[in-house]
Amino acid sequence: MTDQELLDMFIQERINMLIDVFHKSQPDKSEQEEKRILQSEIFIENLPDKEKKLVENYIDSFIDQLALEEAFLYQHGFMVSSEAAW
Repeated sequence: MTDQELLDMFIQERINMLIDVFHKSQPDKSEQEEKRILQSEIFIENLPDKEKKLVENYIDSFIDQLALEEAFLYQHGFMVSSEAAW
């Protein structure tokens, strides 16, 4: 494992810990919100294969981009904070 891979692993673990804290402090989803999510999942599941794959690819790439941004922002904040400490 390279130093960068190790750093990425530590960053992702820290982000996951913070996300857990965030979710525990948030109220549960409303019944209406749960219903909308379920309706959306059913809608996507019933799309023709080509359109379904397109939507799934879009969602996957969107989530991947958010994950990269979170790690970058966390690392950047860590670097700025550690530099300020010196």
